[in-house]
Amino acid sequence: MRHEQWLYFKSAIDSKWCDDFVEYVTKSYEPVESRIGFNQEAAKSDYRECDIRWLDSNREKELVNILWSYVNRANRDSFDVDVRYINELQFTTYKGKNEGRYGWHHDVDFKNPHPYHRKLSLTIQLSDKEDYEGGHFEFEKGIDSLPEDVKEKGTVLIFPSFYKHQVQPVTSGTRHSLVTWVEGPHWR
Repeated sequence: MRHEQWLYFKSAIDSKWCDDFVEYVTKSYEPVESRIGFNQEAAKSDYRECDIRWLDSNREKELVNILWSYVNRANRDSFDVDVRYINELQFTTYKGKNEGRYGWHHDVDFKNPHPYHRKLSLTIQLSDKEDYEGGHFEFEKGIDSLPEDVKEKGTVLIFPSFYKHQVQPVTSGTRHSLVTWVEGPHWR
């Protein structure tokens, strides 16, 4: 669904692929401590509580190509920003047993000394919405709310990386998602 502030592709990724991918990632990549922000500070449990796995984008070229096709469509249809590549892939697990969550944040480090910024953020919903409670992804006030369709397994959501957003606590079950950021020259 096209929207002026964000764009999503409902159930764009096959449900079985999502299940197989969750199994593959949890067997192939080790979890690491989640961090907050760009200074690599250890996560504080009152702000961020989740398991993350960093995927090797060179090893996952087929996935990167799939994501890039959605980025190109979204950028053409809604955003028209200067993007060049997908750099990192983050698999995130939010568990109800510890109220998995990630408080308000945005995805751009405006003080980044490198010649790039994150321009677009992309997330894929990998879990059935019936597998967990809570865990709602939301934007800050002033950004239109997302429809319920975004919770459908396999849905791809793309939005400008400077929008503040959060994942509310998961109160039961487990929610998996894949997140990536599309980079390009500094915002001007």
